[in-house]
Amino acid sequence: MPQKSRKSLWQYYPNRWDIPAYLCAVLGLLITAQCLPVLAVKKFVFWKSSYSLWSGTIGLFRSGHFGLGSILFTFSILFPFAKLVILLALWCGHFTQEQRLKALKWLEFLGRWSMMDVFVVAIIVVIAKSGGALQASPKIGIYFFATAIILSLLLTMYLQKLARRQKK
Repeated sequence: MPQKSRKSLWQYYPNRWDIPAYLCAVLGLLITAQCLPVLAVKKFVFWKSSYSLWSGTIGLFRSGHFGLGSILFTFSILFPFAKLVILLALWCGHFTQEQRLKALKWLEFLGRWSMMDVFVVAIIVVIAKSGGALQASPKIGIYFFATAIILSLLLTMYLQKLARRQKK
């Protein structure tokens, strides 16, 4: 039985410096998105607070909402960074084509769940704008986060394309 080739995508495409550059750009956007406020909430006239993904997650854990905090941590913090590490490994690591394509397919499927946070912020803003004493507005961090997630989805699809057409 012939040995399956275990070359990295970087070995197949040694002049493709755009992939590491895109990975670094997405990493920069994700780190920035974790620190910037994603949502500002104003209750009545007196109380106003802004939340970043990180501070919102910590706040949920501190107030005893471990389930929600775990979901937010998993899909907003852990998974986006883990996905970048896996994409880097798939670019630099020595995998068979089947292993690489299977991992990329799973990343594409799971990556769509990272957009859930953007939708949750949008729903909170819509509900708050429907009346009452609570006002909510999206902040710049949600745009950085959405951009990072969309770029990571596009990068995953791009790596799939390169992996499919790699030389055997």
